[in-house]
Amino acid sequence: MASFKFNNNEKNIKNTAMALISQYGEEAETIAMLRAAEYAASLDTENWLHWEQVIKTINNINLNPSLDG
Repeated sequence: MASFKFNNNEKNIKNTAMALISQYGEEAETIAMLRAAEYAASLDTENWLHWEQVIKTINNINLNPSLDG
């Protein structure tokens, strides 16, 4: 998997979370966790933190469905 550098702004994180939810549905959090683990294992802190924020955003959207749009 290619390494991507992300701008960790709130809009980018929410867009990533929404794209995963749209594409993977209930499995979005799992996909994000796998990505976070991949970057953590390679000691890529910047991308690991990005994916940790994506996981939190997915959880927040799932708990508050009105935030999805």
